[in-house]
Parts: sequence; C-alpha cells; structure tokens
Amino acid sequence: MRKLLVKHIAIGLLVVFGALTLTFVLVRMSGDPTGLILPQDASAAQRAQLRAQLGIDKPLLSQYFSYLGGAARGDLGKSYFDSSSVSAVVLRYLPNTAILAAASFALTVLVAVPLGTLAAMRRGGVLDRVVQAVAVVGNSVPSFWSGLLLLQVFAVTLGWLPTFGTAGVASLVLPSVNLMLYLFPNMARLTRASVLNVLPMPYVDTARTKGASEGRVMTVHVLRNALLPVLALGGVQFGSLLGGAVLTETVFAWPGVGTLAVHSISRSDFPVVQGIVVYVAVIFAVVTVLTEVLARAANPRLRTAV
Repeated sequence: MRKLLVKHIAIGLLVVFGALTLTFVLVRMSGDPTGLILPQDASAAQRAQLRAQLGIDKPLLSQYFSYLGGAARGDLGKSYFDSSSVSAVVLRYLPNTAILAAASFALTVLVAVPLGTLAAMRRGGVLDRVVQAVAVVGNSVPSFWSGLLLLQVFAVTLGWLPTFGTAGVASLVLPSVNLMLYLFPNMARLTRASVLNVLPMPYVDTARTKGASEGRVMTVHVLRNALLPVLALGGVQFGSLLGGAVLTETVFAWPGVGTLAVHSISRSDFPVVQGIVVYVAVIFAVVTVLTEVLARAANPRLRTAV
C-alpha cells in the first residue's frame, strides 16, 4: 500500500507541475501585460519600469524557474490591478466554494446513494425506471438552465429563497440543489450498477441463509463492497467542485473560485487565473490521494495490491 500511495503522490505532484508549466506558457502567450495595466498614453519608460517590476524583462527561462521557485514557496505573484497577492485573492474566495462543495456533495450522497440502492433492489420496478429517467434527464439539462429555472420558481415566483449572495443558510439552498442535480445522475447510476453487481455474490446469499436481517445484509455485506466505486467517483466529483462550479456560482452570484475565475478572465487578470488553475490542480491531486487512502482503508483486499 505504501508503494502505491507514493505512486499516487508522485502522480499528483506531476499534475501540479504540469499545471504550473501550462499556465506559465499560456500567460506568456497572452502578450505584454503592460498594455492591460497602464493607460494607452503611457510612455516607453513607464512600460519598461512596469516590466521590471513584474519580472517579465528577464529571459523566458529565468522567468520560468523564478515562477516555479515562487510557487514552491506559495508565492504565485500579484494581481495586475490591485497588487494583491494571488494566493491571498484565491484564498479569500476558496472558503465559499468549499462550503458550497461540501453542502452539494453531502446532499448528493444523501439522495443518490439511497435511491440508487433502492432502484437496484427493485430492479425493473417503478422506482427503478423513475431513477433512471431522472438520471438521463439530469445528464441532458445544462446546469446553468436548471439554475435559472430554480431561481425563477423558488426565488422569483414563490419568493421562498433569496436569489443570490451569501445571506445565511437560505442562500445556500438553491446553488446546492442545482449542483446536486448535476452530480446526481452519475452517482445514482453507479450506485445502482454496483449494488446489482454485488447482490448475486455468494457471501450475500450466505448471510441471508444464516438469518441476517435484510437491513444488515444490505448495509454490512452489500453496500460495504458496492460503494467502493462510488467512493472513487465521489472523490473526483468533490475535487471538481472544490475547483469551482463556474456556471452555478455565476448564475447564483455565489462569491467562490468559479466567480473569481470569470471575473479575472473578463478583465484579463492573468496571474489570478494562473493561480486559480494551480490551486485547482493541487486540490484535485490531494483529493485523489485521500480517496485512494479511504478506498484501501475500507477494503482490506486493496491494501496488499500493488
């Protein structure tokens, strides 16, 4: 297990390194940032002074290694427009994204796993067909459209919930439900398929033969094994949510990383965009490693796998 954990950490570090390199190249390809920061009538001397301040007057390779060194120390540069640290800007928005991600993911698990399990237990029944139909529709509807629909019905028409912002728990409901609708189809279908795969196993029949209740059979013998693939999927989904649900955050004006990304791109604040990509890569790598650790802790057979 230790070797495999080291392997996953190494892969995660490579992903982060790749993100650092890719963002560095893309930002340098965007052109001279002095034209974005300074007024059009700025003199050549002013532009040269700003290039020196930003460190972009040095050779490209020197800039690259300087950027990698700064990133290793947690220094991803400064915003073009307010001279704030990129890390400080991203970390100011990240907690809101984390709150939304945790709420929507928890809601997804509470809805998708039980419904996927019941659909498998009643294969071919009404509930099974309804769950599969909802999953198909959920995969077909864009998240921005479902978000606008939720706003129209529950915020504008009924007036039950706020339309935007972070004014308490109520403002978290609609964006969380919208993200749940986005995550639900894959998790529900994978839960259903995994439970169907485990139900015919001999140890399940043995547990029933020994007189175990149906509830114990499902929780101890079926779900314990069936949910391992769901755990892996959940890690990927949660990592992507922490990277910022751009469309949902934009529709509901939720001040998270996704909203920051849209705002930074719209005004060409490339260091902040660069920092967001790096933070997302780090978060995704960490979540992937933690998911692997949890999966092996839950399944003893995986602990000795190489």
